[in-house]
Amino acid sequence: MSKHGVATCSVEAVEAWRDGRYRRRPDLRLHSSEQALAFINDVGFCFLFPESGIEIPTLWEAICGERRSVPVEHDDRALGDAWDWKDELPSRGVVYYGKLLRKKPMFVSLELLPHFYALSDNYGDLEDYLLEYQEGRLSEEARRVYEALLEHGPMPTSHLRRKSGLAGKGNAARFDRAIAELQVGLKIVKTGISDANAWKYCYVYDVLMRRWPDLVTRAGAISSVEAQRTLLLRHLRNVGLADVGGLTRLFGWSGDTASEACERLVRSGELQAVAAVEDEPGERIAWPDLCCAVPAKAGRKP
Repeated sequence: MSKHGVATCSVEAVEAWRDGRYRRRPDLRLHSSEQALAFINDVGFCFLFPESGIEIPTLWEAICGERRSVPVEHDDRALGDAWDWKDELPSRGVVYYGKLLRKKPMFVSLELLPHFYALSDNYGDLEDYLLEYQEGRLSEEARRVYEALLEHGPMPTSHLRRKSGLAGKGNAARFDRAIAELQVGLKIVKTGISDANAWKYCYVYDVLMRRWPDLVTRAGAISSVEAQRTLLLRHLRNVGLADVGGLTRLFGWSGDTASEACERLVRSGELQAVAAVEDEPGERIAWPDLCCAVPAKAGRKP
C-alpha cells in the first residue's frame, strides 16, 4: 500500500474496539428486538452466530453482551431471543436476512442492501435468471424454485417444495442447495414464518425484488467502486483491523479487487495502512481512530 505514514496498534486495542462495536460488553447488550434492529442498522451487516475464521459482528454476541459459545439447551434465554428476533425482524421487512456472505445466515440493513445488490450478477429484471441458467451459472433446481415463486407468489417452504417439484426426503438436500444458491445470488428472501408443515414452523420466501420494489433503482445509482468502498468502510469501522486475505474470504472478491479497493481508501485517508500489530508482521488496514500513525521509515513497508 502507499506510504501515507504507517501505524501500529496493540492486540488489546483491537479487541477493545471490537468489544464496543460488537456490543460484547454487559452494558451494551441488547434487550429488545428494537435494540437489535438499531444494532443491525449501526453495524450494517452481521452474522447471526460467530463463524470460525471470519471476523464480523454477530447478533448472538450482542444479545449476550460477551463472547459466548452457542448453547445446546433450548430453554436458554439469549438463544430464545436470537431465534425470535431473527424471525421477527425479517417478517416486518425492516432488515434483509438470509444466507449471503460465506453462505452463512446474516442480517443486512436496508441502507446497505443496495450496495450488495450492486455487486451481484443481477441486472434488475425479474427474468435475469434465464441468462444465468443458459450460461450454466444457475442450477436446474434453483431455476425451478425461482420460477415457482415468480408464478405463485410468496409461499412457505412446504408448498414451495411441491410447486418446484422437489418434495420428498430424497429431494431435501437439492431443495436446500437451491434455496441457498438463490439467497447468495440475491434473488429470493425470507419474508415470514408459517406453520404449514408437520413441525408447524417453516420459512416463507419471495422474490427479493418484490419484497423491496425500490431496490433496483437504488442499486442502479451505485457503481461497483462505490459499493466496495461503502462496504469496506463499514466493515473496518466494525472490526477495526483487517487484512486482504480476510476480506477476500468474507466478501468473495478476488485478491486484486480487495487490494485495489483497500489501496484507494488508504490513498484517500479514509483507512490507515498498518505496519504491525505489536510484533506480528503483515500488511493490514485499520479504521483511523484505532491506531496512531507514525512517519514511514526508509525501507519499511506499511
